[in-house]
Formats: sequence, C-alpha cells, structure tokens
Amino acid sequence: MSVVLQRPEPLGPAVYTDGRYPDLFRPEDRRNSLRHLYAAKRRDIVEIAGSRPGRVLDLGGGPGRIAVPLARDHAVTLADISEEMLGRARAVAAASGVEPAALTLVQLDARDPLPFETGSFETAIAADLLVHLPDPTAALREMRRVLAPGGRAIVDTSNRHPQWMLRYPGYAGRRPGRWLRTWRGGGVLPEWRGIVTHHSRGEFRRMIADAGLRLVEERAYGPRPVPTWMLAVCERPRADGTPGPRATRETT
Repeated sequence: MSVVLQRPEPLGPAVYTDGRYPDLFRPEDRRNSLRHLYAAKRRDIVEIAGSRPGRVLDLGGGPGRIAVPLARDHAVTLADISEEMLGRARAVAAASGVEPAALTLVQLDARDPLPFETGSFETAIAADLLVHLPDPTAALREMRRVLAPGGRAIVDTSNRHPQWMLRYPGYAGRRPGRWLRTWRGGGVLPEWRGIVTHHSRGEFRRMIADAGLRLVEERAYGPRPVPTWMLAVCERPRADGTPGPRATRETT
C-alpha cells in the first residue's frame, strides 16, 4: 500500500524497476493514514527476527527499513528488484553506522528462483511483498527452501475484505468515486489494481500451508475483527517434525 497519488493513473510492473516505486512507497509519510500501522508492524518484525541468532534474508526489503536495524547484530542479506531501493538502503546503512560486511545487497526478482543455496538462512522476511507477486505461494516455497530446518519465515499480506477502510477514510482520498472503486477492489487503490492483490486470512493460511511452512504465530494490524494486515511467523519443519507453540496477537 502506498501514499495516495496526487494524479492517479494505472501502474504496470515496470513501476518496480524504473525508479518510480521508491517515491510511491512512503510508509512514514505524514500523509499516509496507515503510517502508525506500518510502524507497529516494522517494530514487531525487527523484534521477532532479532530475537534469534543467525543469518537473515530480507526479501523485497526495499530501502532497508527492516534490514538496516537487524544488520547491527545479524548478518543480513537484503534482496530487492529495484536498483534505486538498494541504493537507498546502502545510504541508510552507511548513515546508521552499519558495518558493510553485515549487510549484503542483492538485486533480484522475487518471482524467480532465489540464487541462494538450500538452508542458507535462519530467518527469512517478506514484508509488504506478497501482494505484489502473481504467485506468492511460489515465493513462499523458495523462502522455505533457503531456510535451515527449524528456521523462521516472517511474512505478511493485506486484507482483501475492505471493511478496515472505514477506520482509515483518508487512505483512498476524498473523492467518493475513487473510494468506492477501492472498496470494490478489495482495498487495492485503483492505480494498483493490475499489479497488486490482497488476500483473505484463509487464503493467506492456505498459501503458507501449500508452501510447506508451519504456522507458529499470527499477528494482526488494524481494526477488529477485520484488520488491515495479517502477519504470520512460520517455521520450516525440522526433520523430526517437532512442533513448536502457536500464538495469536492483534494490534489496532
């Protein structure tokens, strides 16, 4: 989800690689009515990922909002399709005093097989990514592959049931026609309709299960009972099949 465009026009896949996307994805912008939810989700992901030692993959990590804080104590690989995003992440890391060896930047397309060996990471993150992929389950399978047994995947999606929009009327702007089109599009702004897909909680859980990941914990962000985002902490099952605890938490 992005800040409302001043002059909305349909966007295509090229937006992710032609340099425009970094200026459209501005989660901390004061005009973004969802900025406090973005902040809460980011804090939780950094806390969850940072609580376990080992190598971290931040897939589709953009300008390093999550990767840079984690790189202070972990070896992090930030992968993104946008050269511009990676450049911004590099600048943020340098300004934050992160050691260059702690943060590896890789340009790749998350729709393709990942160029990492099986079992390369203890933690893999995909925040604000799955909604942009035509086959999110395939990406989750690749995340599972590159995780070590018992490793964790931290992933999220936006809720396609648009009732959460009632809490954030400024999300789609002030024009009634645009607001209605966004509602009918499952909370996807009209200019993003061709390249973004939101998911229901049931669809999200099925994607996780179909990817061979085990759901360990669920968190939600936004109004109850229809949150704006669902976040899942998953595990690549161990060879012995040892299960772990499962929890649910909501942030409004």
